[in-house]
Amino acid sequence: MSNDIIRVHDRTFRPYIHRHEIDEIVSNLATRINRDFAGQELVVLIILKGAMIFAADLVRKINVPCVIETLRASSYRDSMSSGILEIEAALPNVTDRNVLIVEDIIDTGKTVIELTKVLAGMSPACITVATLLSKPASQVEPMAIEYVGREIASDFVVGYGMDYAGYGRELDAIWVVNPDTEE
Repeated sequence: MSNDIIRVHDRTFRPYIHRHEIDEIVSNLATRINRDFAGQELVVLIILKGAMIFAADLVRKINVPCVIETLRASSYRDSMSSGILEIEAALPNVTDRNVLIVEDIIDTGKTVIELTKVLAGMSPACITVATLLSKPASQVEPMAIEYVGREIASDFVVGYGMDYAGYGRELDAIWVVNPDTEE
């Protein structure tokens, strides 16, 4: 990642978290997960689309047996919270199993909170959450996030799976909106 400003769709972004920092964050999270679930099995529930790149890197570093599942879930409709969790796939059987929800970024936390409630009703052994980024100032209620890569301010970020209007997921680092170019 250079020090240049990039354009994604109709906004400009500046460097925020370099690729080598992301690699270190992912390795540290995997080390903690491996320690906490040593000798156990995990159902890794990847929330699409944003978490796909982070999750791919993370699960390759997890050395406990994993069943990998994907799910599109949202508590938003037309960018406004509907208060209803929308799930676009069947949930896997998690009864008596350790579930690790993998998210790219937790802003308000509504999706994870609602998904955790639904999964809890399925009697898992445990539910834990891993996220690359967390925005504590944006979260609507306190929530347990066992594995946080990095806490950030409420800035808008793109790259490494996170998008802006569908663009920018392919970037190998994380960029933050450049306030100097915003109107």
